[in-house]
Amino acid sequence: MTDTPVEESLFQLIHSYHRYAAREGDVETLSLEELKALLMDNVPRFMESLGRKEPYFIAELFRAADKDKDQQLCFDEFLYVLGRLLRDYHLQYHRQLCAQYCTQHSLY
Repeated sequence: MTDTPVEESLFQLIHSYHRYAAREGDVETLSLEELKALLMDNVPRFMESLGRKEPYFIAELFRAADKDKDQQLCFDEFLYVLGRLLRDYHLQYHRQLCAQYCTQHSLY
């Protein structure tokens, strides 16, 4: 049986995490530079559409996710990053739907 699109997406997230974590230092954690590279290489349009390409945003996101303050993100901390980005994108999705509806029904 083949993987569903969601299963494939989850596998790709895990694979990407490990591929970038292995670039420097501890192969089981992401540094700030590794996180920046992972996000900008793999989801640049996603980051741009959220207005989140600025280095300060990624640094702040990293600090918020780094719960044990060891300057590295373990996989669980990386999931926090993904959750924040997905939440922001979900909110943007709803704003676009609302704008579309309002335009279609002359509510502006």
